[in-house]
Amino acid sequence: MPPKRGQKGSKQSSKAPSKAASKAPSGANTPRAPTEPQTPVKQAPGLLGLNFGQSFSSVAIIDKEGLADCIANDDGERQIASALSFSGTEEYYGVPARVQLVRNPKNTILAFRNLLGKTFAEVKDVKQPCNSAPIVDKDGQPAFTVEINGAATTLTAHDCAVRFLRVLLSYATDFLGRPISDAVLTVPSDFSAAQTDALVAAATEAGVTVVQTVPEAAAALTAYAATEVADAGADKLAIDRNAVVLDVGATSTTATVVAIRDGLFHPLASVSDRELGGDLFDQKLMDWFAKEFTKKTKTPLEQSNHRAQMKLRLAVEVTKKSLSASTTAPCSVESLAEGLDFHGTVNRMRFDLLAASVYARIVAQVEKALAQAELDPLDVTELVLVGGTTKLPTLANKVLDVLRNDATVVSSQIEPDEVLSKGSALQAQSLRAAFPADAPNSAELVKRSTTDSAVVAPEALARPLGFVLEPELSGTPADLAFVTLVDAHTPLPARRIVDVPLESDTVKEVVVALWEGEHFVKVTPALTKVEAAKGAVAGAVGSFMAAAKNAVGAGPAEDDVSDDEDEDEDIRTPEVRATKAIADLVVPVDGSKKGSHVRLTIVVDKGGKGHLEAHQLVDGAKSVTKDF
Repeated sequence: MPPKRGQKGSKQSSKAPSKAASKAPSGANTPRAPTEPQTPVKQAPGLLGLNFGQSFSSVAIIDKEGLADCIANDDGERQIASALSFSGTEEYYGVPARVQLVRNPKNTILAFRNLLGKTFAEVKDVKQPCNSAPIVDKDGQPAFTVEINGAATTLTAHDCAVRFLRVLLSYATDFLGRPISDAVLTVPSDFSAAQTDALVAAATEAGVTVVQTVPEAAAALTAYAATEVADAGADKLAIDRNAVVLDVGATSTTATVVAIRDGLFHPLASVSDRELGGDLFDQKLMDWFAKEFTKKTKTPLEQSNHRAQMKLRLAVEVTKKSLSASTTAPCSVESLAEGLDFHGTVNRMRFDLLAASVYARIVAQVEKALAQAELDPLDVTELVLVGGTTKLPTLANKVLDVLRNDATVVSSQIEPDEVLSKGSALQAQSLRAAFPADAPNSAELVKRSTTDSAVVAPEALARPLGFVLEPELSGTPADLAFVTLVDAHTPLPARRIVDVPLESDTVKEVVVALWEGEHFVKVTPALTKVEAAKGAVAGAVGSFMAAAKNAVGAGPAEDDVSDDEDEDEDIRTPEVRATKAIADLVVPVDGSKKGSHVRLTIVVDKGGKGHLEAHQLVDGAKSVTKDF
């Protein structure tokens, strides 16, 4: 999507204040309950969050209130086009550089980030967008030949990245009024080690001290993990959940499935399509308006007319952005072709019909990621949207149709095209809070915390662990009611504590059995749904199980199922069933102690070994433990 404001050309950064700061306080890694107020941490700014994108980039800082703020340059741009252009002695960056595509395409350089870390042989067949400067060979490296000050000059992709990153750094320096260099840099999930190293090398040469590189999905989740969300639906999110991060850029789309466990992010799958992105939506609009222009003026808009095509492309970028917030949007271009002006409109319904195939391809990426992660769509309870194109309401709706989970919460409160830079700035603040620059061995500790595989890629639990209480009429392990304590994909070591209330004054002991489970989708025929709800386990053991489920954050009991839903469709419910006994405990309790609880503690170490402990929370209660 195009930047929010500003069309005026400039090659230097500005001191223009940012329009609005994020509500995301720094130094918070673990998600809190979304409704819990968070107090900003007041500390001096000095850290950057850099999102260097293939088409658009952004930079965020931690302000004096400890909040992540995506800054604007003097043209009011928060989304800065990753573009360089040269005209005589002038140099242009951002949107002013893209405007040069109309008259000066051969001296305008686009799409150079993804060339970093690659040889010319690997990218020689890549076609540059918008007739911009083509890729040439310079000592085996991809490069561009442009005219600077009247002389032909060849700039490698590395040189272009260094120039552009210096500009981003200057924006932050001018905004803060003092030098700043430490930064966390976002990296696409499909970047190779060589590409990541090349990106860091370019940043270092540009004067940026890269404290850490983080995957783009992790940056987005970090921003939301530390954000005070006012959305009433956000309280549905549990600390342990599965999320899909959908990042739709201008030229690429990435769908990442992440297991969030106690504030830690464990990636399960990520798929990318480098030929699918917001530019395809632009092309659909261009084709539509080109036909409208021809229909109104009887003048064909030829593909060979580069100037007219670029004018129309810049205009439809604004139209697409308007359609994100309005049901109808105009498109106006002066002297589009043969000196003829054009003015047209398109409504969202027409646009959705035009872009149906693009929507379908994006949705297919989400389905592919879920398949690779071996998750049912019902297992996903959060959808995080990244990239300006995701502001299109239809896109989120179509993805939600795939997830088929009414409990899924869409996280888009932070501007989708600013979330990556804000998340990386918050991560930088977290690192500096944990490892102050003036502390002994700070650099060594930061390096270890950001590179040690035991820290950044810990072992994870393969299957969920939980406890069961046997119903009186249970027949097979599958009949046992399962309460998850440690879910699958939880990084190890892990510890969980849960207090379960006793609701019977006659119980003398409680049998707690630790089992391994597996996720599955329970299908209840519509005609028998009410009977199944009425047949839920009752009695003292059943009451204990219901209380236990509420204590560990499970969903509502089956008694809460409403019978006014569509009776023609089967009901699909994600559940966990017991598959293998691990350990069991007999916990002595005194039922006469009204209002007392049984505390269950499970510790799982690397390799899946650990121990279980349980005792009643009353004076003199006996604690029972068992290793497994």
